[in-house]
Amino acid sequence: MAIVILMLSWACPSISAQTSTVFGPATKFSVPAYNSVISFAVNGNYSTATFDDDTWIFTNLLLNGSQPLENLEISPKDSNVTINSYQTETFGFPSDRLSISVQGKGQQVINMGIGAYSGIDVDWVVASNVTFLNNGWNVSHNGTVTLTGLTGNLNIIYFNFTSQLGATKLPFYEAHSVAIAVTVAVAATIGAAVVVKVAVRRRTGEGELSKNA
Repeated sequence: MAIVILMLSWACPSISAQTSTVFGPATKFSVPAYNSVISFAVNGNYSTATFDDDTWIFTNLLLNGSQPLENLEISPKDSNVTINSYQTETFGFPSDRLSISVQGKGQQVINMGIGAYSGIDVDWVVASNVTFLNNGWNVSHNGTVTLTGLTGNLNIIYFNFTSQLGATKLPFYEAHSVAIAVTVAVAATIGAAVVVKVAVRRRTGEGELSKNA
């Protein structure tokens, strides 16, 4: 019997199983030095969760209803952050979109491990609900996004135009036509909203004048 077992062990090489840790909305990842807590809106699992230099580093993170995220580094300061979802398509374009909710006007430093900043402004977008934000955030050349003083539901979006277009020597306006199209679409949407607000205010003002006449 011992000989059979020994022969089977030689014939079948050992395979190291990758274990995962399950978590839920009640699981908290605290950052004591920064008076902050990270949590998740849904159940999920990860391979590892490491706390290093006041930063939580998750590997092979998978939230229910989301796509897998290989690496996520997050360090909140004076704020509580709930991670809601991670998706890989926005407006029909290849993208990395991390949805979070922030309580407390502190700071959040987030890296999704998706590469460096290309220098094209529209590559990165931060939105509060459906409003694109121009202030309160920045992105470094290694793809680290820093949010400052922003609260509520936020979406951090990286449009992966490089993978879609590939290496190219075309002129800028041709190589980045998709990025330009997105910029125009966003500008048109915001512009339309401004026109509507101005029209409403003008009508309200005219109504007040007619009442006082």
